[in-house]
Amino acid sequence: MPISVPGHSNVFQQGFSLLEVLIVLAIIGIVTGTASLAVRSGGDARRLHEDAQRLAQLFPMAQAEARKSGSPIAWEYDEAGYRFTRAPRALLLPAALVQHSGALPRSTLFSDTSPLRARGWSSSRSLDIRVHPPAGNVFHDEWISGPRVVELRDGLNTVRLQRANAGLYEVTP
Repeated sequence: MPISVPGHSNVFQQGFSLLEVLIVLAIIGIVTGTASLAVRSGGDARRLHEDAQRLAQLFPMAQAEARKSGSPIAWEYDEAGYRFTRAPRALLLPAALVQHSGALPRSTLFSDTSPLRARGWSSSRSLDIRVHPPAGNVFHDEWISGPRVVELRDGLNTVRLQRANAGLYEVTP
C-alpha cells in the first residue's frame, strides 16, 4: 500500500518551467556572443596572415624583376596599402640609401595587370609595418636583397615575414 505525501499527487510534471527556459536562453546568448567575438578576431588574424603570404610570394617576384631589368624595385607601404615601383637604372647613390631618404627620382609604377601592382591591405584595422633593416625595402640586382624581416601588426595580431637563407620568405604567426 503506497503512502503519498499530502499535497502531492502521482501526476508527473510535463514540460519545462519558465525559469528553466530563461536559464537555457541566457546560456545560449552567452555562447553565441562569445563565438561571434572569436570569429571576428579570427578573421582579422586570417586576413593579416593572407597579406603576409601574398608578400612572401611578391618579394621574390620583385627580386627577379630587379635582376632581369637591372633597375632597383622599391616596396613602398603605408597604413592603407603597398605598391612596388621601378627606380631608374642610373643612380648616383645606392638605391636603398636614396629610397630611405625619400629622394627616389622618377620612379614608375607597375601596371594594373602586373603581379607587382598597387594593393590595399586586407585587414580592416590600420596596420603598423616594421621593416628590418630600415632601408631594406629595395630589391636590386644582387643575389639576395630586400627586407630580412617584415612585421605586420594590427593592434591585436602580429605576423612576421622572414627571409630564409635561400632568399625565400617564411610567414610565422
